Amino acid sequence: MRIKIINYSLVLALISVIAAGCSKVLDEQPRAGIDPSYFRTPEGIQGGIAGIYSSFRGHWGTQIFTQLFNAGSDEFQKGAAADVQHWYTFNNAQIRTEANNYAGFWNSMFININTANGVLEYGAAANMPEATKTQVLAQAKFLRAFCYFYLVTTFGDVPLHIDFNTEESTADSRTPEGEVYAQIIKDLTEAAQDLPSLPAPGTGKPATKATALFLLSKTYLWRGWSSAAQSGDFNSAYTIAKDLIDNKAQYGLDLMPYFPSVFEEGNEYSPEVLMVIDRTKDLKFGQNSNPGTFASNPQENKSNFFFRPNYPAINANYPAGGGANLTVRDVNNGRPFQRIRPNTRYVIDVAFANRETDSRYDGTFQTVWLSNSSPMSAVGSPGATTPRGQLINGVDTSIWMADRVVTSQERANFKGVIFEPEHLPGATVRYTASYYPNLRKWDDSTRADMNDYSDRPFILFRFAEVYLIAAEAAIQGGATPQDAAAMINVLRTRAALKPNQTPAEYNAAVAAQQVSAADMTIDFLLDERSRELFGEYTRWWDLARTRRLVQRVKAYNPEGADGVQEHHRLRPIPQEQIDLVTEGPAFPQNPGYE
Repeated sequence: MRIKIINYSLVLALISVIAAGCSKVLDEQPRAGIDPSYFRTPEGIQGGIAGIYSSFRGHWGTQIFTQLFNAGSDEFQKGAAADVQHWYTFNNAQIRTEANNYAGFWNSMFININTANGVLEYGAAANMPEATKTQVLAQAKFLRAFCYFYLVTTFGDVPLHIDFNTEESTADSRTPEGEVYAQIIKDLTEAAQDLPSLPAPGTGKPATKATALFLLSKTYLWRGWSSAAQSGDFNSAYTIAKDLIDNKAQYGLDLMPYFPSVFEEGNEYSPEVLMVIDRTKDLKFGQNSNPGTFASNPQENKSNFFFRPNYPAINANYPAGGGANLTVRDVNNGRPFQRIRPNTRYVIDVAFANRETDSRYDGTFQTVWLSNSSPMSAVGSPGATTPRGQLINGVDTSIWMADRVVTSQERANFKGVIFEPEHLPGATVRYTASYYPNLRKWDDSTRADMNDYSDRPFILFRFAEVYLIAAEAAIQGGATPQDAAAMINVLRTRAALKPNQTPAEYNAAVAAQQVSAADMTIDFLLDERSRELFGEYTRWWDLARTRRLVQRVKAYNPEGADGVQEHHRLRPIPQEQIDLVTEGPAFPQNPGYE
C-alpha cells in the first residue's frame, strides 16, 4: 500500500483513556516511525486511539473541509470570500486542476486506519487489565469503521487494508464498495458488543455502544442505496435505529425539549449528543494559534466565522454610502469570513417555509444584530444615526435580515437597515453574497478576542438523526410509511415549541406540525433533514446517498445548476494518490474526473 504519507506519524497520548473513552483534553506527545512493538504497550495502544480522535480536529470545523462538504448542495451557495469555488459551481475543468482538494482528508483517514490496524494487530499483547484492553480494541474497531465509512461514502471504491503496514509500497488498488461496507458492518457490530453503554464521567463523548449502533444503522442505510445493496439493508437500518430509540434511557440519550437549545453553548455534552470532536485551548496540542494573533491556521475550528456575513460593513445610509457602521465587530458576532451562505431560495421557500409553527428556522439562523458603536459599547449609549433616527447601543436592532418582503411602513418605522431575500418579487434592499442570515449553530462567545478561533466541542452525531435514519429506512421499505411518519412527528412535535407560547398556541402548533404516511417521500425526508440538520456537515452526503444531488441542485440552486452532473455524487480521488501508484495496474480515478 502506498498512501501519500509513508512516515506513519502518530499523535500519541500518555493518558489512561479507554476504561471509559477518550479524555476530553488530550495530553498528546508526537512520535514518528512507530515500531509495531509499541502497540504492545498500554501507552502505545491508548495513544494510538487518542491520536485518531485528535486527527478529526483537522477536518470538521476547518475552512476547506467546511466548504468541500457543504458547498454545491441545495442548502448553500458561495459567500463573497468563498474558497474552492469550483465546488459551488461544479466547474469540472477547475475541479480537475484542483484534484488534490481532498488529499488531506484522504491521507488522514488512511493514516488513522493504519493506526487502528496496529492497535488491533498488536494491542492484544499489551500488559494492561483485560477490561481496559477490551475497551481499547473496541474503540479501534469503531474508529477504523468510522474512517472507512467516510471514505467509501465520499469516494466509492477505496483500498481496503485491515493489516498494519510498516513498509513503503508503490502498488495499491481499489476495493469494491460492497467489501468495504461489509468490513465496516463487521467492525461496528463487534465494537458495539464491547463498548460501554455510557461514557464515564468526565470523558466527554467518545464512542459508546450507542455511537457504534448509530453508525451501524447509517451504514446499512447507505449500503441499501448503493450498488452493493443486500436484501434487508433498510430493515436492518430501521431496526437498529428503532432499538436505539426504544432503549434510549439505557444509553443516556434523549432529545432536548426545545430545538434552539440543542446548540446553545454548554450543551455540547447533552443527552442529545452522541459524539463530539473535542477541542482544547492548549497551544501545543490543540493545533491553535496564540489568542489575539489573528493567525491563519488551517487546523483551527473557525466554524463560528465561515457562515458569517459582512455585518460590520453595513453603514447608516445603506444601500447608499456614508454614515457610521451600525454594528462593529465584537466577540459575540466575530469575524465575518463570508465563505458560505444559505441558499435562500431553498431555505425560505421550501425547507423552512413553515416558520409560524416551527422553531427550527429561528434556532438555526441569526437574523438580527444589535447596535454597537465599539466592541465594548455600553448598553444604552448612543449608536449610529440613520435617516430614520439614532440607534441605542445594545437596545435597538441595527440590522434585520427579514425572511420576507417588508411593507414600506415597516421600513419607515425601523431605524436600522432591513434586508430581504434576494429572490422574492418586490424585494428592495436584497440579500447579497456579503449580507445574509448567519448560521448560528457554531457560535462561540467565550473567546478571549473577537477574532479568535472557537474551542467549542464540535457536535458530530446527535440523537435527532436516529429518528431521521429510521424514517428514511422505513420509506425505503425497511418498515411502513406510517412508521416513518411516527419518527418524523417526534421531531416536529419538539419543533412546535416556541418562546412565550400559551398552552393553546403550543397545542395548535403541535397539531399543525403533524404529518401523515401520505407525506412520506424521500424529497420530504430530505427537506426534514434540512430543517433539523441544516449546516451540520451532512448535506452533500445526504444528497449523494439518496441520488438526489443533481435533481435538487438543478431545482433550487442556480449557482450549480448548469455544472452539476451525476458523477459529482462521488468526489475525485486525489491526484497525489494516483501518481504514487507506479507498480502494477494504474490507480483509477472516479468517472467524470479523468
